[in-house]
Amino acid sequence: KQRMAASFGLVLRALGYPGSPPGQGSLGQGSEEFRKLVSWLEDTKIRLHKVEDRGALRDHASEAWPQTFEAYATALECPFDASDGRTLGWILNYALGLEYRDNAGELNGARAKLVGDERASTRPERPFGDAEGARCAELANEMASALGVPTGQDAAKVLEAVERAAKPLAQARTEAGATSEVDLAALPLGFTTGDAQVDSASLVMRSLFIKDLRELQSVIDETTVGVQEYTANPKTDAKLGRVGR
Repeated sequence: KQRMAASFGLVLRALGYPGSPPGQGSLGQGSEEFRKLVSWLEDTKIRLHKVEDRGALRDHASEAWPQTFEAYATALECPFDASDGRTLGWILNYALGLEYRDNAGELNGARAKLVGDERASTRPERPFGDAEGARCAELANEMASALGVPTGQDAAKVLEAVERAAKPLAQARTEAGATSEVDLAALPLGFTTGDAQVDSASLVMRSLFIKDLRELQSVIDETTVGVQEYTANPKTDAKLGRVGR
């Protein structure tokens, strides 16, 4: 019951309930807190009945209130019996679903902004904090001059031109099978077998394995970014829920 009361408190905060959440000893139909909460949910969130038909739920002192509540739970198509302790939790979640349906656009927008702020706060610092700074423009112009790209524009446009000019060169180098010599003696192996040839072969295999790991990590990073972009902007089809109005 303590855990149930705590979860009810969280839902009631989300719903904006003005009163105090029912305590462990106030979760039964006979308590006034329980009855006030149910009538408040009907008046402000669920609104299953017309205003003039809600008097029985509002009559918290009535001896017939348990029967009224049972009929109300049945009308909502609650899967639990009115005397079941889970009934109130179901009604609270039902009301919360209606609240989300009514404010889905605003809530989704707030969540997207929150996710965006979290990403911005955890994003690693850029090598150049000011992309418009003089140092960035100087380096961009140096690369442009080496590739024969016109300079004199802002750094972003120069870098775009550099990228377009560099891509064909990189592709041609790959297609030609160009390679650069690597000094194996300068690379750490981390262990030794006592045979120089075996050590060299082990170093080559270790380097190829690291290369494969880097490619795998790149694929994982791209997949993670794609999933995060999808989950940060959830879509809701309100037509799938029961309106209850």
